[in-house]
Amino acid sequence: MFRLRFGRLIVYFGEGSTEALAEHIYGVRRVLVVTGRSSARRSGALADVIKILNDAGIEHEVFDHVFPNPTDSVVDSIVEKASESGVEALIAIGGGSVIDSTKFASVLLCSGGKARDYLLGDLSPRCSKPVYAVNLTHGTGSEVDRYSVANIEGEKLKIGIDTTYPEVSVDNPRYALTLPLDQTRYTSIDAFYHSLESSTSTLSNPLTETLASESVSLIAGRLPRVLKSPGDIEAREDLLYAASIAGVGIDNSLTHVVHSLEHTLSGENPMLPHGAGLAILGPRSIRYMYKARPQTLARILRPLDPDLRPLAVDAERAEAAVRRFQEGVGLVENLADYGFSTSDADRVASKTLEVFGKLTGVAPFSVSEEILVEIYKDGF
Repeated sequence: MFRLRFGRLIVYFGEGSTEALAEHIYGVRRVLVVTGRSSARRSGALADVIKILNDAGIEHEVFDHVFPNPTDSVVDSIVEKASESGVEALIAIGGGSVIDSTKFASVLLCSGGKARDYLLGDLSPRCSKPVYAVNLTHGTGSEVDRYSVANIEGEKLKIGIDTTYPEVSVDNPRYALTLPLDQTRYTSIDAFYHSLESSTSTLSNPLTETLASESVSLIAGRLPRVLKSPGDIEAREDLLYAASIAGVGIDNSLTHVVHSLEHTLSGENPMLPHGAGLAILGPRSIRYMYKARPQTLARILRPLDPDLRPLAVDAERAEAAVRRFQEGVGLVENLADYGFSTSDADRVASKTLEVFGKLTGVAPFSVSEEILVEIYKDGF
């Protein structure tokens, strides 16, 4: 086990790391444990956390109704449950959807209002209740960043906002052993694009570029290994680490074109897994990113193609390398699989710029409707 500190946040990695929670929640009298429908139980993480709480004499209740692409009403329901129970802190056990929703709920518990008010920009966080996170996937980086993403019911909008950091997070690879193979692919590719986008945004810096290089190298080497041997706990731990440092990357330098366009699509169809959407939209986006930042991406994408040159003319080769990698790990879906049509291209492009203009604005190139239409149509 090892420990990293990012500001006030402490992250524990490795088998046995869950036990570290005990020293940090000492003195808390009552908590709400937030999970999804089954992964926390199936992985064994919920039982481990409950034992820690029981041994410490901490009263607790479980809210297990968070689902993928969670909505504002889910966040409000967590707040309602936590308020009724009079909790002092929240413990999230899950992937990005659970941790995002819990961080968001912690803000509402302290700052007031409804989730919708924050997503639409009518309210801003003022304070938050303490959050502790036990991460179950190697993708989102939500256990190390300050963001929360939620869909607004009835609006077909998926919005990300600044909420809060956890106090302490746990990345225990034993819990990832039960992660289904499709989620193994989707979450890992999420971290992959966190790295590529944060390292090429207009806010990127030497640190985020270095983190991206390490993260992509680990994902390129370990994801195929895990798909072949899902019980490879060492490779799972490396993927957890890769996702976490990619999360630090986006916390500093943001994402841009791939995530913006994907959020538009999964906001309209919550059945589109986030990672699947990124994989569908990513390769053509890479062509534009590489043209703008060839020196950066030639280095970061070297594990996929060691012959990439730091020249804009190699942009199509970089796109092909990413596409080949994704196909090699079984990411072969397209937008038609989720009910989208090429006839939606203009509308989707316009909506993306309207809703996510600030995010696309940090891309290393000028993101136009024409470019978004091309990227979208390439997804079929």
